[in-house]
Amino acid sequence: MRLSDPLTQIIIVGFICFCCPGMFNALQGTGTYGLEPKHSDVGNNAGTALSVVFAFSSLFAGALFNMFGHRLLLILGGLTYVLYVGSFLAYHYIESIVFVVIASCLLGIGAGWLWCAQGAVMMGYPEEGQKGRYFSIFWAIFNCGGVLGNVIPLGVQWNDEKGGGASTGSYIGYMAVMTFGALISLLLLPASKVIRRDGSHVVRVRYSSPISELKSVLALFKDWRMLALIPMFFSSNWIYTYQFTAVNALNFTVRSRSMNSMFYWLAQIFASIFYGSFLDRAQWSRPTRARYGLILLTVFLAATWAGGIIFQTGFGPRSAKRDENDVWVKNPDDFYHIDLVNNTRDYIGPFFLYFAYGVVDSMYQGYSYWIMGALTNDTNQAARFAGFYKFVQNLGGVLAPVVQTSRIGNAPSDGSNALNAVGRGMGEIIVCIALVFLGILGAIPVAFKAVQERTIEEDDELVGEKHELNYEEYKS
Repeated sequence: MRLSDPLTQIIIVGFICFCCPGMFNALQGTGTYGLEPKHSDVGNNAGTALSVVFAFSSLFAGALFNMFGHRLLLILGGLTYVLYVGSFLAYHYIESIVFVVIASCLLGIGAGWLWCAQGAVMMGYPEEGQKGRYFSIFWAIFNCGGVLGNVIPLGVQWNDEKGGGASTGSYIGYMAVMTFGALISLLLLPASKVIRRDGSHVVRVRYSSPISELKSVLALFKDWRMLALIPMFFSSNWIYTYQFTAVNALNFTVRSRSMNSMFYWLAQIFASIFYGSFLDRAQWSRPTRARYGLILLTVFLAATWAGGIIFQTGFGPRSAKRDENDVWVKNPDDFYHIDLVNNTRDYIGPFFLYFAYGVVDSMYQGYSYWIMGALTNDTNQAARFAGFYKFVQNLGGVLAPVVQTSRIGNAPSDGSNALNAVGRGMGEIIVCIALVFLGILGAIPVAFKAVQERTIEEDDELVGEKHELNYEEYKS
């Protein structure tokens, strides 16, 4: 494989995200950002600050991508992940939320840059018939980070079944991997030097002015396709607050949470490979794939969230209490803090539900990326689409914790002040389901009307230009 091959570049970006956002997902997936449950408010405050800054950073990251390229954005964005994890490690010793919030804001900026660059590469580099394949390759590599990232706390804390948060060794392990990931960005080539196998360049270099880029970004708010996809983008990160906290953190020991989170990201790997292949199925036209892909996604979502309702009404956290030593005490009739070793029978059902949550999350986000990729082949426009996607997505991430801590998320079902199995989180899961299926409804007109067999750009010579290459030039 040539270094200038788009697939090679996608694989490198995959490993950058494997090391940086992948480790972040592993830490976040263990619940309360790796902190003790009693410090969950710190994680929630950090998450809110991160999501707010992430949203607005993403909106304008496309302009920065088109002016400065992706390598600078990826390396600086990757380093902010290291600082973020370091702030949580510091909190274990000084318990100062100021550093955590500042680091979260800086990560919001860096993550906006990183994910915009990633989205532009993943949507703009492939040929039209390979966009699902490229997504599946990237998503599989990226989520290996979440899988292996959970091996760190799982191995370090296997015998600590009463532990509530990540250990110092876990945080240091995350930081080392993230630093390595940020440095991998140096292997990436400028977009102008990346050549597809058919001889076409993925982008023709254009030096955009800040004013023209700002106009291009704002024009997305008048594009009916982007407006129709807003509910899908908005809900794609909303569900994490419920799944990571109300399901995983509040129902399992740290050992079991790490196991759940590891298989959550493993499920995303398998699902991305299957679903990416489905969306690139050569026997169907691209409009047909768009429609069938949306139908398949809807079926999987309906089955999984039906299981979520069953879990919430029958196995959700009941009125758990703490003893005089501030240790969680499990009532005789509840499943609070299920452990994969000591409560194996109780663990199997919720484990498979959490695995299914990983499957549908991969499909939901995969369809979002695929349908945006079906609307453009221009890497410059793909960068703007990716920034818009992350902007809307993180607005959902901002509001989700607010709902979780409100009376909507924690409304007791019996009218009392107790948070019983049915009441705690019941309102939250209903909101999640409503938003997810509103996203499906919004995607219908785009899938059925906007997706064409071939993407026609307004300035198509930028993406259709072919270059005659001899064999030696192609190899180089």
